[in-house]
Amino acid sequence: MTKLSILAPAKINLYLNVAGKRPNGYHDIESVMQSISLFDRLDVRKNECADGKHITLECHGLPIPDGEGNLVYRAAERFFEAVGMEHYDVFFTIQKIIPTEAGLGGGSADAAAAILALDRLYDTGLSIDDMCKIGVKVGADIPFCIQKGTSTAEGIGEIMHPIESMPKCTLVVAMPKGGKVSTAEAYRRIDALPSGADVSFSDFLLAMKNGDLSEISAKMYNKFELITPEETGSTALVKTMLSLGAIGARMSGSGASVFGVFADEKAAKTAFDALPDDMQKFICEPISAEYPCFF
Repeated sequence: MTKLSILAPAKINLYLNVAGKRPNGYHDIESVMQSISLFDRLDVRKNECADGKHITLECHGLPIPDGEGNLVYRAAERFFEAVGMEHYDVFFTIQKIIPTEAGLGGGSADAAAAILALDRLYDTGLSIDDMCKIGVKVGADIPFCIQKGTSTAEGIGEIMHPIESMPKCTLVVAMPKGGKVSTAEAYRRIDALPSGADVSFSDFLLAMKNGDLSEISAKMYNKFELITPEETGSTALVKTMLSLGAIGARMSGSGASVFGVFADEKAAKTAFDALPDDMQKFICEPISAEYPCFF
């Protein structure tokens, strides 16, 4: 096999609390992450290589770095280091659909897809755990994006436990027009807040275990909403989603994207159509860890 294609699914945070900051600057979180059917696409080609180390990226769709500043590039470097491969030539084409700097994990999803694709292309036979160990060296969300599905994430995001899947529903995901959010700046602002959360992690996990969509929607939580500037439009978009019939709505990650949970597809489509046409918006659904991403 010399080439393949893989989908890289976005994620949303059904629950996200920042529990504290470590001396090394990393933050401890309590989160439940959910993969959704909003995808970037990576086409990956392995070229013959007698010497040297060659990683080439070509990006389409949205403006993102096409060199060492891209998480795919760094994930590929880490992969080849981990498997002890000294000579390689690999070419990535990235079709970017997931909004950037949105809290949807698009860069992490692409890096995870790169690791999964390289393992298959080079027939290295790595376990999921092996690939997660490579991924966490590049970004805290990458191990989840390798595993996919529904999972808790604790520590800096690397301590994960799969949990009950989100009940069947339809999601409307949208990016407000007010502006993107810097993750680093969001964490600086959240450091000034008291510890604790309005909804406890254990209460949300109980709601997930009960499997009731209304209870889950009522107990969704994101601490970053407390510090997100009004001008981003995220707070207003949460209210708009609820006014359009969502049974729950939250910002994802450190923002600025917002997702609304709808009990049926028809209600979601009505809400989707009511949002401005010049807004980045998507209709999608939760997906499981077994969702077929290679094609």
